[in-house]
Amino acid sequence: MADLILPRTGILSFMDDESRERFASYGSVEPTTVGQVIIRENVTNLNLYVVLSGSYKVSTQATGQDVHLDDVGAGDCLGEVAVFQPGVTSATVTCIVAGELWHIDVQHLQQFLTDWPHAGCAAVLGINTLLSRRLKRANSVIRSHQILPTFLSVRTKKRPAYVTQG
Repeated sequence: MADLILPRTGILSFMDDESRERFASYGSVEPTTVGQVIIRENVTNLNLYVVLSGSYKVSTQATGQDVHLDDVGAGDCLGEVAVFQPGVTSATVTCIVAGELWHIDVQHLQQFLTDWPHAGCAAVLGINTLLSRRLKRANSVIRSHQILPTFLSVRTKKRPAYVTQG
């Protein structure tokens, strides 16, 4: 069997074939089934996941309700914040179409960055590009819905962040 070469998409788009093959050797592939929770909100996550196949729902709890944030598929990643800011997660990720995830824990990622700094820089650039894109999208949603953090809502007539539109 040939060694796994991760696809040149998403956070891996800045890495060449050799770098993606090396990167793959630091993690492992995990099959997923419909309904399987990959990441649970408010639980510590120490893994970065790359979606090889399947589809995954990202959701959060707000005002006692499940709020759908996004669906991710092949080429996307999950848990990218955990590699820079380990701690409890901000969302739950559930498999909605069976597939496969490649994952790497923080310790192995740090080892990869030390062992292969050039390829590691490409991986970090890919992750930062993705995080920047997601931050811009979140800022756009905040602006379009005129959502403000709770501490600012006292000074304006705009709704605080914890209130949702119906």
